Amino acid sequence: MEWVSELVSLTGWQGDRREVDWTVAERELGTPLPGDFKELCEVFGRGAFSGFLEVLPVDTAQPYSLLGRWSSLKEQWENPQVQALFDPYPVFEGSGLILWGKSMTEASYYWLADVSQSPEEWPIVARTAPLEDWHRFDAMSTSEFIYRVITDREFRPFSIARKVERPFFDSYR
Repeated sequence: MEWVSELVSLTGWQGDRREVDWTVAERELGTPLPGDFKELCEVFGRGAFSGFLEVLPVDTAQPYSLLGRWSSLKEQWENPQVQALFDPYPVFEGSGLILWGKSMTEASYYWLADVSQSPEEWPIVARTAPLEDWHRFDAMSTSEFIYRVITDREFRPFSIARKVERPFFDSYR
């Protein structure tokens, strides 16, 4: 994937490629995940870009993993207060939000997933804090979004390019 390669070049990443068993997560969700995201996870593994943007791990059932966060949100979804926090989007159950990443400053990054669409077409919806407005990004892959967050000074309100001189990847081995 071209944007994953751009992130490797930009960060100087030289870690070993990881094998990820996607079958459990995709079976639980009932949908395949975007290929770009899979490539990103296999190339970089667990960690954070520029000490800021963390991609949630997929190959674990821990509470802070992609599946753990999705399961927790599903369990709480009947609560109208929880629904109000995510309005106008529902939690993913055939369509809706799947959290794939977060920042150290409470920003959250989701796919607006829909099983009737190719995962490569899912928009990214994000916000800088739980009660802030949503921002939608169509036709943008996960790795392109990350690239823009860490390099594009005009990618507001998500950019950290003015704060981080040289983008890097910090592995959580």
